[in-house]
Amino acid sequence: MKLATRDKRQEISPSTSLRVKGAVTLPVFLIITLIVTELALAGVITANALSNTLFGERLSIEATQAARAGAEDASMRVIRKCPLSNCSPSTYSLSVGSRSTAQVTIARDGVTGKITINSAGTVFSRKKQMEVILGVDQTTGQVKIQSFKEVPSSL
Repeated sequence: MKLATRDKRQEISPSTSLRVKGAVTLPVFLIITLIVTELALAGVITANALSNTLFGERLSIEATQAARAGAEDASMRVIRKCPLSNCSPSTYSLSVGSRSTAQVTIARDGVTGKITINSAGTVFSRKKQMEVILGVDQTTGQVKIQSFKEVPSSL
């Protein structure tokens, strides 16, 4: 009889060993899966943040170029149409490309004769502003650019 008992123990022992191995394998598998998921999620978030940063920089550059185009267009309008005449304050919008616009304002200082051009380039939520100051010789009508610079945009 002792032999029969011993055989029963040997039969039970391997299945108990497999249950213990299975009980250890499941948590290890879940932990490894959790770590891989966290790494993948961190990679996706980092890639998204990097993409948004680069896209924002590109939009900012486009807004600056739209503002510059508006300022140059206004300068040409002043030179062609009203260097000596009363270039009344005017505001107009200029489309630059498919998603960029420039809001341009032209104003003349009656005392000094200087003409100030403000151009605000906008692309989606990005806004950049340029300011041009033109000096006009009151006798010859010659126009000289005194200042052409980017200024902080007003909200």
